[in-house]
Amino acid sequence: MTIDVGMPVMLGLRTRRLHVAVGILLLAYAAVRATAFVDPRTGLQWVLEALAAVGLAVVANRILAGGEDPLPYRSTAAVTVVGVAAVTAAWWAIPQTADDWVQVGAPLVVFAVVAGLLTLRGRSGAAWASCGVVLVSAVWWSVQHGGTAVAGGQLTIRMVMALLPATLMAWLVRPMIRLTGALEVRRVAAARSAAVTRATAVERAERLRVFGEDVRPYLQKVADGDEFDEESAIRAHLMEQGIRDSVRGAGWCSPETTASLAAARARGVAVRVLDDSSTAPSSDDAPVLHTELAATLAAASSGVVTARILPHGREDVAVLTVVTADGVIRLVAARRNGVLAWSTETSADGSVPVVQ
Repeated sequence: MTIDVGMPVMLGLRTRRLHVAVGILLLAYAAVRATAFVDPRTGLQWVLEALAAVGLAVVANRILAGGEDPLPYRSTAAVTVVGVAAVTAAWWAIPQTADDWVQVGAPLVVFAVVAGLLTLRGRSGAAWASCGVVLVSAVWWSVQHGGTAVAGGQLTIRMVMALLPATLMAWLVRPMIRLTGALEVRRVAAARSAAVTRATAVERAERLRVFGEDVRPYLQKVADGDEFDEESAIRAHLMEQGIRDSVRGAGWCSPETTASLAAARARGVAVRVLDDSSTAPSSDDAPVLHTELAATLAAASSGVVTARILPHGREDVAVLTVVTADGVIRLVAARRNGVLAWSTETSADGSVPVVQ
């Protein structure tokens, strides 16, 4: 289980309902602004109107679509600049004699929503700064159109104050959501640790059970004072070697290699398995290592076989050395094009390079 739910998702910014609501708001804005004012507008004013509508739609989409939290500085700067420019363009797209406050205030309604969403994305400072710039542009537009600075400020401040609830909610909710995420991460970590502990306990119990079943008959013979026959002594010796293999050469151990090790030792082959790595072989490497060891042991009828997994950082991964009266065979496992493969080196005089 992984925790990959981001802040925008937890705030509900990815819900279809919110996206539909913002889309309806933008359509309503376009419908209101497209209705005729008292005086007709020039071609330049219609161009400014279109730019304003596109700019507000772009910044709303960028805030809702971004997955980072808080919103990256570059995106925040782009949203702030484009949003302020869109509202400013909307002001100057209004005819000189316009006095319909619904049509005049429509850009501010959309911008207030955009600023509120920007606050929820963790950029309340940028949201309030942009609202301050919009307030200045509103005062400037009002004065240029024969109004007063107070009138422009009153028109804007009513929409800007809609940002206050969003800011308060962001300040209260965002820390709670972060705390919830941290607690969930801790809960998952604790669950993983408990699962590992349970799995370890189960595996240990199973190993003890198998070990008890194998060793108990011999311990019972010792307790009863019975003597071991040759076959029992051989089995006890093989069992001892198997326990050592599981400790010193854990990376070589598998059901296939365990049986091969026991069979080779029963034939008189001296076998040592060593694992000097710090982690178990990967699921791709283990079959390659185990299959080659089993094949080497099956082919050996005498001599000494040494299998060693080398420490991490070496050029080679593992080495198999077979020493017989005929010479020395050295098999090296190394990665070729990312794939583990074996190569063979044979020396007739019995010499073999030493791997340290």
